[in-house]
Amino acid sequence: MRPPRTLSRYVIREVLGYTALGLATITIIMVTQNLFRFLDEMISAGVRLEDFAIIVGSLSLMLATYSVPIAFLFGVLLALGRMAADSEVTAMQACGVGFQAIWRPMFGLGIGMSLVTAYLFVEAEHVAQLTLRRVVKTMAARGGFIEAGRFRRLGERVLFVSNVDEDEKLRGVVISDRTVDSRSMMIFAESGEVSWKQDENEVEFRLSNGDIHVEPRDYSTDAIYQRIGFQSFVYTLDSESLFGSNFDLLRPREMTLAQLREVVALAESGESLNHLRRKDPVRYELQIHRRIALPFAPFIFAFVGAPLGLSRRRGARSWATLICVALIFTYYAMMTFSEFLAVQRFVPALVALWVPNFLFAGAAVFLLYRSHRVR
Repeated sequence: MRPPRTLSRYVIREVLGYTALGLATITIIMVTQNLFRFLDEMISAGVRLEDFAIIVGSLSLMLATYSVPIAFLFGVLLALGRMAADSEVTAMQACGVGFQAIWRPMFGLGIGMSLVTAYLFVEAEHVAQLTLRRVVKTMAARGGFIEAGRFRRLGERVLFVSNVDEDEKLRGVVISDRTVDSRSMMIFAESGEVSWKQDENEVEFRLSNGDIHVEPRDYSTDAIYQRIGFQSFVYTLDSESLFGSNFDLLRPREMTLAQLREVVALAESGESLNHLRRKDPVRYELQIHRRIALPFAPFIFAFVGAPLGLSRRRGARSWATLICVALIFTYYAMMTFSEFLAVQRFVPALVALWVPNFLFAGAAVFLLYRSHRVR
Protein backbone atom coordinates (compact mmCIF):
# COMPACT_ATOMS: atom_id res chain seq x y z
CA MET A 1 0.00 0.00 0.00
CA ARG A 2 1.38 3.38 -0.97
CA PRO A 3 1.74 5.66 2.11
CA PRO A 4 -0.45 8.78 2.07
CA ARG A 5 1.37 11.93 1.04
CA THR A 6 -0.11 13.83 3.96
CA LEU A 7 1.46 11.38 6.39
CA SER A 8 4.83 11.59 4.64
CA ARG A 9 4.72 15.39 4.74
CA TYR A 10 3.79 15.21 8.43
CA VAL A 11 6.82 13.02 9.20
CA ILE A 12 9.11 15.33 7.20
CA ARG A 13 7.73 18.40 8.94
CA GLU A 14 8.21 16.87 12.40
CA VAL A 15 11.77 15.77 11.71
CA LEU A 16 12.78 19.09 10.13
CA GLY A 17 11.20 21.03 12.99
CA TYR A 18 13.25 19.24 15.63
CA THR A 19 16.31 19.34 13.37
CA ALA A 20 16.04 23.12 13.08
CA LEU A 21 15.69 23.41 16.85
CA GLY A 22 18.71 21.19 17.38
CA LEU A 23 20.74 23.01 14.73
CA ALA A 24 20.08 26.41 16.31
CA THR A 25 20.98 25.13 19.78
CA ILE A 26 24.11 23.26 18.72
CA THR A 27 25.35 26.14 16.55
CA ILE A 28 24.90 28.68 19.34
CA ILE A 29 26.74 26.46 21.82
CA MET A 30 29.62 25.62 19.49
CA VAL A 31 30.09 29.16 18.14
CA THR A 32 29.88 30.71 21.61
CA GLN A 33 32.40 28.23 22.96
CA ASN A 34 34.87 29.06 20.19
CA LEU A 35 34.31 32.81 20.56
CA PHE A 36 34.97 32.75 24.30
CA ARG A 37 38.35 31.13 23.67
CA PHE A 38 39.53 34.19 21.71
CA LEU A 39 37.37 36.90 23.28
CA ASP A 40 40.24 38.66 25.07
CA GLU A 41 42.38 38.66 21.93
CA MET A 42 39.53 40.06 19.82
CA ILE A 43 38.83 42.84 22.30
CA SER A 44 42.49 43.81 22.52
CA ALA A 45 42.65 43.77 18.70
CA GLY A 46 39.84 46.30 18.54
CA VAL A 47 37.30 44.09 16.82
CA ARG A 48 34.57 46.01 15.00
CA LEU A 49 30.94 45.06 14.59
CA GLU A 50 31.41 44.06 10.95
CA ASP A 51 34.46 41.98 11.91
CA PHE A 52 32.48 40.24 14.65
CA ALA A 53 29.63 39.44 12.24
CA ILE A 54 32.05 37.94 9.69
CA ILE A 55 33.77 35.89 12.41
CA VAL A 56 30.46 34.51 13.69
CA GLY A 57 29.30 33.70 10.14
CA SER A 58 32.57 31.99 9.23
CA LEU A 59 32.59 29.94 12.44
CA SER A 60 28.97 28.92 11.86
CA LEU A 61 29.79 27.66 8.35
CA MET A 62 32.91 25.84 9.50
CA LEU A 63 31.07 24.14 12.37
CA ALA A 64 28.00 23.39 10.22
CA THR A 65 29.84 20.39 8.75
CA TYR A 66 29.40 18.82 12.19
CA SER A 67 26.30 20.57 13.53
CA VAL A 68 24.05 19.64 10.56
CA PRO A 69 24.52 15.83 10.86
CA ILE A 70 24.25 16.02 14.66
CA ALA A 71 21.10 18.13 14.52
CA PHE A 72 19.55 15.81 11.91
CA LEU A 73 20.17 12.73 14.05
CA PHE A 74 18.68 14.58 17.02
CA GLY A 75 15.63 15.53 14.92
CA VAL A 76 15.06 11.95 13.75
CA LEU A 77 15.34 10.49 17.25
CA LEU A 78 13.17 13.14 18.89
CA ALA A 79 10.46 13.32 16.21
CA LEU A 80 9.96 9.57 15.85
CA GLY A 81 10.33 9.03 19.58
CA ARG A 82 7.57 11.56 20.23
CA MET A 83 5.34 9.95 17.60
CA ALA A 84 5.82 6.56 19.24
CA ALA A 85 5.29 7.96 22.76
CA ASP A 86 2.05 9.71 21.71
CA SER A 87 0.71 6.48 20.12
CA GLU A 88 0.72 8.06 16.66
CA VAL A 89 2.69 5.10 15.30
CA THR A 90 0.16 2.70 16.83
CA ALA A 91 -2.71 4.66 15.24
CA MET A 92 -0.89 4.59 11.91
CA GLN A 93 -0.59 0.80 12.09
CA ALA A 94 -4.24 0.47 13.12
CA CYS A 95 -5.20 2.31 9.94
CA GLY A 96 -3.30 -0.23 7.89
CA VAL A 97 -0.39 2.06 7.04
CA GLY A 98 2.93 0.23 7.09
CA PHE A 99 6.31 1.53 8.12
CA GLN A 100 7.10 2.50 4.55
CA ALA A 101 5.31 5.73 5.46
CA ILE A 102 8.32 6.45 7.68
CA TRP A 103 11.15 4.82 5.75
CA ARG A 104 10.44 6.69 2.50
CA PRO A 105 10.51 10.18 4.08
CA MET A 106 13.66 9.15 5.96
CA PHE A 107 15.26 8.12 2.67
CA GLY A 108 14.48 11.49 1.08
CA LEU A 109 15.53 13.48 4.15
CA GLY A 110 18.76 11.52 4.45
CA ILE A 111 19.69 12.24 0.84
CA GLY A 112 18.78 15.91 1.21
CA MET A 113 20.82 16.37 4.39
CA SER A 114 23.76 14.51 2.85
CA LEU A 115 23.68 16.86 -0.14
CA VAL A 116 23.64 19.88 2.18
CA THR A 117 26.56 18.45 4.15
CA ALA A 118 28.47 17.70 0.92
CA TYR A 119 28.04 21.31 -0.18
CA LEU A 120 29.33 22.52 3.20
CA PHE A 121 32.39 20.26 3.00
CA VAL A 122 33.28 20.86 -0.65
CA GLU A 123 32.29 24.49 -1.25
CA ALA A 124 31.70 26.33 2.03
CA GLU A 125 34.21 25.12 4.62
CA HIS A 126 37.44 26.19 2.92
CA VAL A 127 35.91 29.56 1.96
CA ALA A 128 34.91 30.15 5.61
CA GLN A 129 38.43 29.19 6.74
CA LEU A 130 40.00 31.68 4.31
CA THR A 131 37.51 34.40 5.27
CA LEU A 132 38.32 33.94 8.95
CA ARG A 133 42.04 34.13 8.18
CA ARG A 134 41.50 37.34 6.19
CA VAL A 135 39.54 38.98 9.01
CA VAL A 136 42.21 38.08 11.56
CA LYS A 137 44.88 39.44 9.24
CA THR A 138 42.94 42.67 8.65
CA MET A 139 42.33 43.18 12.38
CA ALA A 140 45.99 42.63 13.17
CA ALA A 141 47.21 44.85 10.34
CA ARG A 142 44.76 47.57 11.37
CA GLY A 143 46.59 47.81 14.68
CA GLY A 144 45.27 44.83 16.56
CA PHE A 145 48.82 43.54 17.07
CA ILE A 146 49.68 46.72 18.98
CA GLU A 147 49.47 46.53 22.76
CA ALA A 148 49.77 49.95 24.38
CA GLY A 149 52.52 50.15 26.99
CA ARG A 150 54.15 46.86 25.98
CA PHE A 151 57.06 45.96 23.72
CA ARG A 152 56.14 43.73 20.78
CA ARG A 153 58.80 41.75 18.90
CA LEU A 154 58.19 41.44 15.17
CA GLY A 155 61.01 39.33 13.78
CA GLU A 156 64.11 41.54 13.83
CA ARG A 157 62.04 44.53 14.88
CA VAL A 158 60.67 45.70 18.22
CA LEU A 159 57.64 47.98 18.45
CA PHE A 160 56.49 50.06 21.41
CA VAL A 161 53.45 52.33 21.54
CA SER A 162 52.78 54.38 24.65
CA ASN A 163 49.06 54.83 24.04
CA VAL A 164 46.32 54.32 21.43
CA ASP A 165 43.57 56.94 21.22
CA GLU A 166 39.90 56.14 20.71
CA ASP A 167 40.27 57.18 17.06
CA GLU A 168 43.07 54.54 16.74
CA LYS A 169 45.84 57.16 16.58
CA LEU A 170 49.15 56.03 18.05
CA ARG A 171 51.00 58.09 20.66
CA GLY A 172 54.65 57.74 21.64
CA VAL A 173 55.85 55.34 18.95
CA VAL A 174 59.27 53.64 19.16
CA ILE A 175 60.50 51.21 16.47
CA SER A 176 63.80 49.34 16.69
CA ASP A 177 64.84 47.93 13.30
CA ARG A 178 67.75 45.47 13.12
CA THR A 179 66.89 43.83 9.81
CA VAL A 180 70.08 45.15 8.11
CA ASP A 181 73.33 43.66 9.38
CA SER A 182 75.44 46.74 8.74
CA ARG A 183 73.38 49.13 10.87
CA SER A 184 70.55 49.36 13.37
CA MET A 185 67.85 52.01 13.30
CA MET A 186 65.73 53.51 16.06
CA ILE A 187 62.65 55.56 15.18
CA PHE A 188 60.94 57.84 17.71
CA ALA A 189 57.68 59.62 16.84
CA GLU A 190 55.17 61.66 18.81
CA SER A 191 52.19 60.17 16.95
CA GLY A 192 51.28 57.97 14.06
CA GLU A 193 48.65 55.93 12.26
CA VAL A 194 48.76 52.37 11.00
CA SER A 195 46.99 50.97 7.92
CA TRP A 196 46.97 47.77 5.87
CA LYS A 197 48.02 47.84 2.22
CA GLN A 198 46.27 44.83 0.71
CA ASP A 199 47.90 45.04 -2.72
CA GLU A 200 51.45 45.32 -1.36
CA ASN A 201 50.76 42.92 1.53
CA GLU A 202 52.33 45.40 3.92
CA VAL A 203 51.53 47.30 7.10
CA GLU A 204 52.17 51.02 6.75
CA PHE A 205 53.02 53.35 9.66
CA ARG A 206 52.52 57.06 8.97
CA LEU A 207 54.57 58.73 11.70
CA SER A 208 54.65 62.42 12.65
CA ASN A 209 57.18 64.65 14.45
CA GLY A 210 60.07 62.42 15.33
CA ASP A 211 63.68 61.36 14.83
CA ILE A 212 65.49 58.51 13.13
CA HIS A 213 68.70 57.35 14.79
CA VAL A 214 70.96 55.27 12.53
CA GLU A 215 73.73 53.53 14.41
CA PRO A 216 76.42 51.37 12.73
CA ARG A 217 76.85 47.89 14.14
CA ASP A 218 80.63 48.07 13.78
CA TYR A 219 82.34 51.27 14.94
CA SER A 220 85.74 50.09 13.66
CA THR A 221 84.73 51.16 10.16
CA ASP A 222 84.29 54.69 8.83
CA ALA A 223 80.56 54.57 9.47
CA ILE A 224 79.12 57.40 11.51
CA TYR A 225 76.13 57.85 13.79
CA GLN A 226 73.24 59.69 12.13
CA ARG A 227 70.24 61.50 13.55
CA ILE A 228 67.52 62.57 11.13
CA GLY A 229 64.54 64.65 12.20
CA PHE A 230 61.21 64.45 10.37
CA GLN A 231 57.75 65.92 10.41
CA SER A 232 56.24 63.06 8.40
CA PHE A 233 57.70 59.62 7.76
CA VAL A 234 56.25 56.45 6.23
CA TYR A 235 57.59 53.15 7.57
CA THR A 236 56.44 49.86 6.05
CA LEU A 237 56.42 46.43 7.63
CA ASP A 238 56.10 43.29 5.49
CA SER A 239 53.40 40.78 6.42
CA GLU A 240 55.96 38.02 7.00
CA SER A 241 57.47 39.96 9.89
CA LEU A 242 54.04 40.54 11.36
CA PHE A 243 52.39 37.15 10.91
CA GLY A 244 55.36 34.81 10.41
CA SER A 245 56.61 33.09 7.29
CA ASN A 246 54.01 30.28 7.46
CA PHE A 247 50.91 32.43 7.89
CA ASP A 248 50.15 32.79 4.18
CA LEU A 249 50.65 29.08 3.49
CA LEU A 250 47.35 27.25 3.15
CA ARG A 251 46.35 24.51 5.54
CA PRO A 252 44.74 21.37 4.06
CA ARG A 253 41.27 22.46 5.23
CA GLU A 254 41.70 25.79 3.45
CA MET A 255 42.31 24.17 0.07
CA THR A 256 39.83 23.23 -2.60
CA LEU A 257 39.49 19.63 -3.73
CA ALA A 258 41.42 20.46 -6.90
CA GLN A 259 44.29 21.92 -4.89
CA LEU A 260 44.36 18.90 -2.57
CA ARG A 261 44.50 16.52 -5.51
CA GLU A 262 47.35 18.54 -7.04
CA VAL A 263 49.35 18.21 -3.82
CA VAL A 264 48.72 14.45 -3.64
CA ALA A 265 49.75 14.05 -7.28
CA LEU A 266 52.87 16.11 -6.59
CA ALA A 267 53.79 13.85 -3.66
CA GLU A 268 53.15 10.69 -5.70
CA SER A 269 55.50 11.96 -8.40
CA GLY A 270 58.28 12.20 -5.79
CA GLU A 271 58.34 15.99 -5.49
CA SER A 272 59.08 17.62 -2.13
CA LEU A 273 56.31 19.34 -0.14
CA ASN A 274 58.65 21.64 1.78
CA HIS A 275 56.98 24.68 0.25
CA LEU A 276 53.68 23.74 1.93
CA ARG A 277 52.55 24.25 5.49
CA ARG A 278 51.98 20.52 6.02
CA LYS A 279 54.76 18.33 4.71
CA ASP A 280 53.00 14.97 5.17
CA PRO A 281 51.02 13.98 2.03
CA VAL A 282 48.73 11.77 4.14
CA ARG A 283 47.19 14.92 5.63
CA TYR A 284 46.03 15.97 2.17
CA GLU A 285 44.74 12.50 1.30
CA LEU A 286 42.75 12.43 4.54
CA GLN A 287 41.24 15.80 3.74
CA ILE A 288 40.10 14.56 0.30
CA HIS A 289 38.42 11.45 1.69
CA ARG A 290 37.00 13.43 4.62
CA ARG A 291 35.08 15.64 2.19
CA ILE A 292 33.77 12.60 0.34
CA ALA A 293 33.03 10.20 3.21
CA LEU A 294 31.54 12.44 5.91
CA PRO A 295 28.63 13.78 3.80
CA PHE A 296 27.21 10.24 3.89
CA ALA A 297 26.80 10.54 7.67
CA PRO A 298 23.29 12.12 7.64
CA PHE A 299 21.95 9.44 5.30
CA ILE A 300 23.30 6.70 7.56
CA PHE A 301 22.08 8.52 10.68
CA ALA A 302 18.56 8.53 9.24
CA PHE A 303 18.38 4.73 9.26
CA VAL A 304 20.23 4.33 12.54
CA GLY A 305 18.08 6.90 14.31
CA ALA A 306 14.68 5.87 12.92
CA PRO A 307 14.53 2.34 14.43
CA LEU A 308 15.94 3.63 17.72
CA GLY A 309 13.42 6.48 17.81
CA LEU A 310 10.51 4.09 17.25
CA SER A 311 11.68 1.61 19.87
CA ARG A 312 10.84 3.78 22.91
CA ARG A 313 7.58 5.24 24.09
CA ARG A 314 8.27 6.92 27.44
CA GLY A 315 10.72 9.69 28.12
CA ALA A 316 11.21 10.18 24.38
CA ARG A 317 12.89 13.59 24.62
CA SER A 318 15.46 12.79 27.31
CA TRP A 319 16.14 9.36 25.81
CA ALA A 320 16.64 10.83 22.33
CA THR A 321 19.18 13.34 23.66
CA LEU A 322 21.20 10.66 25.44
CA ILE A 323 21.18 8.32 22.44
CA CYS A 324 22.14 11.17 20.11
CA VAL A 325 25.12 12.09 22.30
CA ALA A 326 26.25 8.44 22.49
CA LEU A 327 25.97 7.87 18.72
CA ILE A 328 27.72 11.12 17.79
CA PHE A 329 30.52 10.50 20.26
CA THR A 330 31.00 6.97 18.91
CA TYR A 331 30.99 8.06 15.26
CA TYR A 332 33.43 10.95 15.57
CA ALA A 333 35.66 9.08 18.05
CA MET A 334 35.99 6.31 15.50
CA MET A 335 36.75 8.86 12.80
CA THR A 336 39.45 10.54 14.91
CA PHE A 337 41.03 7.20 15.79
CA SER A 338 40.98 6.13 12.13
CA GLU A 339 42.70 9.39 11.14
CA PHE A 340 45.37 8.73 13.76
CA LEU A 341 45.95 5.25 12.35
CA ALA A 342 46.28 6.70 8.85
CA VAL A 343 48.78 9.35 9.96
CA GLN A 344 50.82 6.62 11.66
CA ARG A 345 50.70 4.61 8.38
CA PHE A 346 48.81 1.68 9.94
CA VAL A 347 45.94 1.93 7.44
CA PRO A 348 45.57 3.74 4.10
CA ALA A 349 43.84 7.13 4.11
CA LEU A 350 41.23 5.71 1.72
CA VAL A 351 40.17 3.16 4.32
CA ALA A 352 40.47 5.30 7.46
CA LEU A 353 37.69 7.80 6.78
CA TRP A 354 35.24 5.18 5.52
CA VAL A 355 35.46 2.85 8.53
CA PRO A 356 32.85 4.75 10.64
CA ASN A 357 30.44 4.84 7.69
CA PHE A 358 30.69 1.11 7.03
CA LEU A 359 30.27 0.21 10.71
CA PHE A 360 27.29 2.52 11.17
CA ALA A 361 25.77 1.28 7.91
CA GLY A 362 26.02 -2.25 9.25
CA ALA A 363 24.37 -1.15 12.49
CA ALA A 364 21.58 0.50 10.46
CA VAL A 365 20.91 -2.71 8.52
CA PHE A 366 20.78 -4.70 11.76
CA LEU A 367 18.41 -2.21 13.46
CA LEU A 368 16.10 -2.08 10.44
CA TYR A 369 15.97 -5.88 10.25
CA ARG A 370 15.27 -6.17 13.97
CA SER A 371 12.60 -3.48 13.77
CA HIS A 372 10.93 -5.30 10.88
CA ARG A 373 10.95 -8.63 12.75
CA VAL A 374 9.55 -7.07 15.95
CA ARG A 375 6.79 -5.18 14.16
